[in-house]
Amino acid sequence: MGTIAQIFESGEHAAKKGMFNNMVMLARVDGKVDEAELQLLTKIAKRLSLTAEQIREVIENPDEYPMIPPVTKEDRADRFVQFIEMVHADGNVDPSEESLIKKYGVALGFNDGEIEAIEPEIKNMFSANEKREDILAAVLEKL
Repeated sequence: MGTIAQIFESGEHAAKKGMFNNMVMLARVDGKVDEAELQLLTKIAKRLSLTAEQIREVIENPDEYPMIPPVTKEDRADRFVQFIEMVHADGNVDPSEESLIKKYGVALGFNDGEIEAIEPEIKNMFSANEKREDILAAVLEKL
């Protein structure tokens, strides 16, 4: 059923927890969450204004936080950029992670051609330590 706080939280806050849950699931897809992925999860949680208690709650109860997909093109692109950032955080992308990128990309409303066109660019921009805002702007220009 959830906690009292879960029952009364806003839709926006629930969406943020759902998004964070997807990042956690993505980090776990290869069977482990390594240090680089954990650091990125912490950074994402802070960006989403989640408390340590909320982070623990999401990690311990993942089934209670379904993904609430973003509506705007910018929000969908931003979510996709974050997915790719998480997958590449440990510097090693295995086949299950690669297929998950495509699955989430399609779920976010992108077609296979768009995903194949923007994923390598996003990865290269992260490797070059470019700012997320610049990466998002480049992605939006291509979509």
